[in-house]
Amino acid sequence: MKAAALALLLAALLAAPARADSLDGELYERFGVGALEEALPEAAHEALSGAGVEEAMEPEGLLARLWDAALEALAEQWSKAAGGALKLVAVAALCALASGFADAAAEKYVGLAGCLAVAAVTATDAGAWIGRAMEAVDELAAFSRALLPCLTATAAAGGMAGSAAAKYAATSLFMDVLITLSRTLLLPMAYALLAVRTAGAALGSGALDGAARLIKWLCAALTTLVMTAFTLWLTLSSAVSGAADAAASRAAKTAISAALPVVGGIISDAASTLVAGAGLLRSAIGALGLAAVLAVCLAPFAALGLRYLLYKAAAALAGAFADSRLAGLISDIGGVFALALGVTGACAAMLFISVISFVKAVGA
Repeated sequence: MKAAALALLLAALLAAPARADSLDGELYERFGVGALEEALPEAAHEALSGAGVEEAMEPEGLLARLWDAALEALAEQWSKAAGGALKLVAVAALCALASGFADAAAEKYVGLAGCLAVAAVTATDAGAWIGRAMEAVDELAAFSRALLPCLTATAAAGGMAGSAAAKYAATSLFMDVLITLSRTLLLPMAYALLAVRTAGAALGSGALDGAARLIKWLCAALTTLVMTAFTLWLTLSSAVSGAADAAASRAAKTAISAALPVVGGIISDAASTLVAGAGLLRSAIGALGLAAVLAVCLAPFAALGLRYLLYKAAAALAGAFADSRLAGLISDIGGVFALALGVTGACAAMLFISVISFVKAVGA
């Protein structure tokens, strides 16, 4: 009778802290949830209306806020992007009109003036949004320093200490590599591509056109290489460490149950309840992290994506009546926006993959 009473008392004591529906301050402090909420970027804080981990328990609310913020960003950027594209079409039309009245010698200078006018129209806009892409990359890097340790702590509490450490190490390493590349090489390449392509179109230089193609290829190759290496490393390290975690968890449960025939089973069940609570908290943190990453990228993605599409459309329209060099330049400037979009998207995708890997992992 005493053994049964003791077992019930132990079960009550062990199960009490495992209430996943009421996340107390101790859990917030233990797993760094408060620091994570304070580290939310300003753009994410505004887009999510100050939502935190508690609100992330119901992701539908976060999705609704993100949808509204995305529509607002698209509406804000649409008129600006469309205005820039229309200016480019107007420049192409004026150059085509001037070429109709110019002789063969003057036509060359008309094309040169048109290329310089296109560069003047787009340079400020392109520079501003390439810079904004750099800021978004920095914000993602700063946020990852709070998000990844928080996810690692909850995953370790859920019985996945080895795999959590492996994922944290892989993501931190490759995020640092990609962000360093983005700031020092990839995004500055967008400025170089804009300058080289403008000069190539204005001068009609095949060598400069070849240099522009090399820049685009190098940027795509480096981004693809880092993302592929990260995905492979994360997959392999998670598989090995996850198997070790599962084996250690089963061995611990078996040892406890064998050493304490009655109370051991109760302790094992209580530990499983604690693991489930940590898993629920990890899911909420992951949902908030994914929503924050999307919120940070909303404005750059909307601006860069719309400009890419509309500039490509403007190039196709200008190609119907303007000089092919001018239409090609407009199209390539759209490609500059796509380059900046791709680099920013790669950084966001790396965080996405890592967060989903943490959330989907299941302890044995």
